[in-house]
Amino acid sequence: MQDVDNMISAPFYYSIWWLIAGIILMATFAGILDYIFYTTRRKQIKTLSNLRKLEPHTVDMNALREKYLRLIDEVDKKYNAGKLKSSEAHQELSLLVRLFFCEAMGFHAEVMTLNDLKRTNYTKLAKLIDQYYPDEFDTLENGVVQQSIEHARDIVRDE
Repeated sequence: MQDVDNMISAPFYYSIWWLIAGIILMATFAGILDYIFYTTRRKQIKTLSNLRKLEPHTVDMNALREKYLRLIDEVDKKYNAGKLKSSEAHQELSLLVRLFFCEAMGFHAEVMTLNDLKRTNYTKLAKLIDQYYPDEFDTLENGVVQQSIEHARDIVRDE
């Protein structure tokens, strides 16, 4: 019978470089997976709930009202001179009123849709923008600009 000691051989030892190469390969693979995961994630969509709040500041409301009333007057002059179509005048009025609310209240009205505005506490603004929408996107140019200008002046004076 054969000797059992002759059948058993000493264990084979690998070089330390194989261990280092394995660790480097595993770390590289984990890095590639992380890169793929983070670059393909959907970006957060800006909504009313995650908009950055504007820092509180004091506003000289009289000067602000004068500024926006002057800008509304410029729209009126451009429209009466024939430089603006009805839809363009309504678009500018909508933007001016939204920017007025942004500066006066620190409220991001300039980036909100009509549905977003309807869900806020600013009902006058939402109603005014709602009135502007049909005329703003009307291709037949049937909007009554003078009435819209007066509504814009009224909301700037009252707020």
